[in-house]
Amino acid sequence: MAKKPNKEKQKEYKKCASFGCTVCAKIYGVFSECEIHHLTGAGMGLRNEEKFIGLCYLHHRGKEGVHHNKKIFEEKFGTQEELYEWYKNND
Repeated sequence: MAKKPNKEKQKEYKKCASFGCTVCAKIYGVFSECEIHHLTGAGMGLRNEEKFIGLCYLHHRGKEGVHHNKKIFEEKFGTQEELYEWYKNND
């Protein structure tokens, strides 16, 4: 079980959530409420605790979501790392 985020991490999550879905903002220019998505690829199914972006339900767990089909998601919207860099440069 993951440990509870500290106050600094909670502040970062809140900022990310107020930014909204990174895909919706970058691709469509709209705000959508989001869930926090930790970038995957840390190995052995682990998530990256330091790198995360906001993704709406559709882009997180829905039919177009990274957890539905990572390969198709990244072909359509860019890699998770590219989306993370875009978020960091636009937050």
